[in-house]
Amino acid sequence: MASALVAAPVAVAKAFSPGHITGFFEIPYGSYSHFLHKGSKGAGFSIDRGISTTAYVYESATTDYQISINGVRSSNVDVSKWVVEEYLKLADRPYFVNVEHDIGIPVGFGLGSSGAAALSLSYALNEALDASLSRTQAAQIAHHAEIACKTGLGTVIAEFAGGFEMRTGAGAPGVGSVVKIDLENYYKAVVLCLAPISTKSFLTNMMDEINGLGGVMLSKLSKSRSVDEFLRMSHEFAETLGLTEGKCKEPIAALKALGIESSVALFGQTVFTLVPQTRSKQARDALKGFGGTLLVCNVDSNGARVL
Repeated sequence: MASALVAAPVAVAKAFSPGHITGFFEIPYGSYSHFLHKGSKGAGFSIDRGISTTAYVYESATTDYQISINGVRSSNVDVSKWVVEEYLKLADRPYFVNVEHDIGIPVGFGLGSSGAAALSLSYALNEALDASLSRTQAAQIAHHAEIACKTGLGTVIAEFAGGFEMRTGAGAPGVGSVVKIDLENYYKAVVLCLAPISTKSFLTNMMDEINGLGGVMLSKLSKSRSVDEFLRMSHEFAETLGLTEGKCKEPIAALKALGIESSVALFGQTVFTLVPQTRSKQARDALKGFGGTLLVCNVDSNGARVL
């Protein structure tokens, strides 16, 4: 592998995907066999912190690749491996690909990191390998990776669209449907990451509790298009799943004492709220004493993109 990196790369491309927080969702019943139709409906928002991915492509006698996260070589990157291998199948000759993920969000805390890794990587490889896929087709590869690796269902289409969104039809970008709600750029996301949860185990074990409730909530939000109602329903959804207890209980109560509604990101022990910019300092200060990683972000309304 090292010898492949001696020469200069023949192509380099960089892309960014925002992170994403899901408030509530449902997985429509019905056994769709095709990955394009698998997914979830629900509501959430993208944040301006996320993952930037750079793909370096080298001439090589054999096809191979390596993946680094924040400068450190990693093998525990199933979703990224899946995306790289899919693109190398599309290449017209052997290449060595060096992937560098620059991760600006905590991983495993319900901030959509696996979807953001897959999506930013797919966009970067599409560009660097000159694969000539459309933006939507490249995003479909990222969605397929999440489905195949059992790490997500609706994150990619949400990060593809950006903004505060309702996913009103399940499926990959180009198949599922997204309705964006305008926040007029004056809301801040205040997010406290306390402990990780495995999305894979959660998606396997909690389906019965999730379905039904998420659909009712989506219908209500479609009518109100209200941030406050989104937060209230997200809290109810998380509470139904038992996520508002434990580490998240006191931070939620601290915000509630200030009249600020909040919930728990799906899936992580991560407390979040959306507040007008004028209240972001108040919300941040309320969460400062609980440890963990505290983020104050803008909502990213643009979605994933090549840089």
